[in-house]
Amino acid sequence: MRNRATGMAVVVLVATLMTGDVLAATFGVTPSGSSAVFFVDTTAWADIHYVRNNQGQLNYRMGIVNGRNQYTVTGLSAGETIDYSFTYWDVSCNCARDTAWTRYTHGTQPPPPPPDAGTDAGTPPPTDAGTPPTGPIVPLYNNTTALEPATVQETASAIITRVGDRVRDRHAREDMFQAYDHYLPLYFQARTHYIEIVDEVAKGGNRITVNLHTVYPYDRPDFRAFFRGLNTVAEYFHNGQFTRINDYLYTNSVDYNAKEGRGIRVGDRMELEVGVFLRQPVEGRFNYYSTTYLYMVGQGGVVPFDVTGAIRDSIPMPQAAWSGGRTTLSSPQSNEPDNRFLQMANNLAPVSAQPFVEGRRIHHTNFGDGSHSEPGNPAMTQHQGKLGPSYVAPSCVACHVQNGRGLPPANNTTLTNYVVKVGQSNGAADPFLGFRLQPRRTSGTPEGEARITGWTVTSGTYGDGSRFELRRPNYGFTNNTPTNYSARITPQLVGMGLLEAVPESAIIALEDPNDSNGDGISGRAHQVRDPQTGQTRLGRFGWKASTATVRHQVAEALNSDIGVTTSVFPSLDCGPSQQGCSGTSTELANTELDKLSRYIALLGVPARRNVSDATVTRGETLFNNAGCARCHVATLTTSAFHPHAELRSQTIRPYTDLLLHDMGSGLADNLPDGQATGAEWRTPPLWGIGLTAGVSGGEAYLHDGRARNLAEAILWHGGEGQAARNNFANMNSTDRNALLTFLRSL
Repeated sequence: MRNRATGMAVVVLVATLMTGDVLAATFGVTPSGSSAVFFVDTTAWADIHYVRNNQGQLNYRMGIVNGRNQYTVTGLSAGETIDYSFTYWDVSCNCARDTAWTRYTHGTQPPPPPPDAGTDAGTPPPTDAGTPPTGPIVPLYNNTTALEPATVQETASAIITRVGDRVRDRHAREDMFQAYDHYLPLYFQARTHYIEIVDEVAKGGNRITVNLHTVYPYDRPDFRAFFRGLNTVAEYFHNGQFTRINDYLYTNSVDYNAKEGRGIRVGDRMELEVGVFLRQPVEGRFNYYSTTYLYMVGQGGVVPFDVTGAIRDSIPMPQAAWSGGRTTLSSPQSNEPDNRFLQMANNLAPVSAQPFVEGRRIHHTNFGDGSHSEPGNPAMTQHQGKLGPSYVAPSCVACHVQNGRGLPPANNTTLTNYVVKVGQSNGAADPFLGFRLQPRRTSGTPEGEARITGWTVTSGTYGDGSRFELRRPNYGFTNNTPTNYSARITPQLVGMGLLEAVPESAIIALEDPNDSNGDGISGRAHQVRDPQTGQTRLGRFGWKASTATVRHQVAEALNSDIGVTTSVFPSLDCGPSQQGCSGTSTELANTELDKLSRYIALLGVPARRNVSDATVTRGETLFNNAGCARCHVATLTTSAFHPHAELRSQTIRPYTDLLLHDMGSGLADNLPDGQATGAEWRTPPLWGIGLTAGVSGGEAYLHDGRARNLAEAILWHGGEGQAARNNFANMNSTDRNALLTFLRSL
C-alpha cells in the first residue's frame, strides 16, 4: 500500500477472503492530469460509488480497460475531494464484495514514476538549463499507465463506438458557404456532445441505435443517417428527431438502409450527422450542425472518408491516406484551406471534447488583457495580467496562426513569431538574457530585439543545367547582442500527441550513431532531462528534439515566450546577472495547462491526398530511392499505453524518425542545445506539409524559414542529408517535379 502522505498514488488492498490468507483484489485511484482513474483489478463486473465534494452520491457500472475495471472522473481541480467505495464480483467465492469508503484528494497524489509524463510535483530547471540527463531513457508510458476509456467497446450484443464532437456552422459539403471548419462564437460554452453508436447488426441484430450525450440540454435535436445528396448537398435518407431520455441524453434507432432499399448489413456505409438546437434561452446562437462522420457497419469506430461521384457520396478513405491513423481528418469539402490544422481528431474520445474546446480558448487568449483572438468571445478575466514581464508574444495563437508554419516578417521587423534561443558556447545561460531573447516587456526596457536585416543569396545549378537560388538570413540585434544564438520560426502543431505516443524503443531502434551500416546516416536520440522528475527521457519536440512531452513543450513556451509560469516551470527565464528577474510562481493552474496540452495533443492530422495519382506514386518512389526516407521514415506505430484513447495503437505516417542528424555547416548555428550540436537538427515530420500555403498564406521551410519552397528546403540539406540532396539535384526536371508533387500530397 502506498501512503497518501508520501505523495505517491494510492493503491488500497481489500480485505482478505474468508480464509484470511488470499487477497481478493486490488483497487484504488490513479491521477491523470485533471482526471482521476478509479480501478478494481478484476475482469468480472464492478461498480463504483462516489461522492464528489460532499455532494450527492453517484453510482456507475465500471468498464473493462486493459484487463481491469476502470472509471474516470474528469475536470478535477487541485483540492477537490472524492469519497469512494467499490462493489465487485469475486469469482473465487462467487460472491459480491464491498470495499471500505476512502477519501481521495486531487492534486496531492501524483502518479508513480516511471510511466508519468505530466505530474505536478517537483520544480527542477527547464530542460535547456544546462543540467544534463543521467541514466537510461525512461519510457513515458507502460503497462501500469492509467488509461482513459477506449472509444470502441465490444459486447455480446453490439459493438459500441463513442466519439466526441463540437457544433458546426453549416454542413460539411456546402463549399459555397465556407463555414464548416471554422469555430463559432462561444464554441466553448454548452456546445460539445458525444455520439454513441450501438451497432447490433455487427452481432447478428438488425438495428443501429445512436445515442446523443450533451453537456447542455438540447431541444428536439435531429438525427440524419445514410447520405442521399440528390436535391441538396446536405440531404439524408433517414432524417428524424432524437427521442429525449433526459436533459443530457437523446436516442434514435435505424433498421433500414434506404440507400439500398433493404435492411442494414455488415459493411454498409452509414454516414451520420446531428442537428443541434440548444434549449433557449441561451447566450448566443441556439441552432447548429455537427461534424459529419462515416461509420462502417460491423467494424466499429468512425473512419475518415473521401467522396465520390456527382453527389460526392462518402466512401472510406484508403488507409494509405490515414496520415494520423484514426485521428485523420476526412477529405475537406467546405473550401476552407486555412482551417485544416484547427480540427479535433476524427476519433476524439468523449472525455476529450469539452477540454479540447476549453484548451483552444486558452490557446487564443491574450495573457495581458484576457481577450480572445476571435470576435464574439468574452475575455478570460482570470488570465488578465499574467503576461511577462518579458515576453515574445501575448498569446499562443499570436505565433501559431492557424496552427501552421510561420512566415518570415519583412526585413528590419522585430522577430515576434520566432524563438531566438541564446546562451553560451558551453550551453549555459546568457548572463543578461537567460535562454531566450524576449523583445517585449510589459513595462521598462525590453531585453533586446532580433531582426532579419537582409538575405545573403547564392546560386547553383541542377544536373540538367537549370539554375536555382538559395537565401540565408542575416540578423541584427538591439540592446544586447548575443554571441551564441539560434533563431527558430514557428512550426506547425498537428500530430504532436501521436508523436508523443510512439514508443521509445521504436525510435531508438532507428538510431545508428556510428553509421555502422555505412549509408552516411548516423541519427541519434536526444536524451533530455524531465523538468519535473529529473529522469532521462527521449526528446521529441522542438527543432532539436529538446523536450519529451506535449505538456512540457507547452509549459516551456508559456514560460519563455509569454512569461506565464506553471508548476512545470515556475521560474521565469532569467540570466544569472539579469536584474529584476527572479522569484517563482504558478500563474496557470494545472487544470488549465492540462486542457491546453490536450488541445495541442489531439489536433486532427489532415489526410494524404491523391495517393493513387501516377505522378504522386512515381514521386514517392523517387523520394525513397533518393535516400530521403532513411531519415523521413514513413510509418510508425504508437503505443498501446498512452493515456489518451485516441492516440493508442495507431499506424501513423509522419515521415520522421524523431532523431538528431548532422545537417552540415550550411544549416548550422553556434548554439548547443542540450546534447545537440549547432549542426544537429531533429528530422521534422512532413505530414500536412502540402497544405502549408493554404494554412499560412505562404510558404517558409527549415528552422529559420529561409526556404521559400520545398525544392529550396531539399537543396539546403548537407551533412547526413547531402547524398539525398545531390540525388534530387541530379534528377531531370520531370523527376524533380514528381518528387515535389509527392511531398505536396502529404
